[in-house]
Amino acid sequence: MIKFEEFKTKEELINYLKTTKDISCRTTKEAEKYISEHLPKESVFQKKVIEEIKALFPSAFVWKAAAGPYGRGGIPDVCAIINGRFYGFEVKRPFLGVPSKLQLQTIKQIQAAGGRAYIVSWPEEVARILRREAEGGG
Repeated sequence: MIKFEEFKTKEELINYLKTTKDISCRTTKEAEKYISEHLPKESVFQKKVIEEIKALFPSAFVWKAAAGPYGRGGIPDVCAIINGRFYGFEVKRPFLGVPSKLQLQTIKQIQAAGGRAYIVSWPEEVARILRREAEGGG
């Protein structure tokens, strides 16, 4: 089983997949297909991000933003209020996920309104962001 979090870039992961004997990816296209089929769904990463926030800040108010016909488009997947500040985390599958124009626009609007909003993939990214913020380096 590949530990995807050990790779910093998609290119590094593709090169690994093309050279390891355990997986038969001979081309970049085969490696990309393997990543798409074996990388967990975005919801798995969202759950891990929520768990990370709750572990770091047990008193935080954290929720998964619900999408639907009555919701506002572009809202980050995971939202939290920590020490009175709003945080939005748009969670994307590592190596594959790309934010939409609406998501990028919404992140800018949140930031302009004084909230914090980020595009993340790994719970460790969220931990680094929140620790930096807690230390006053936001």
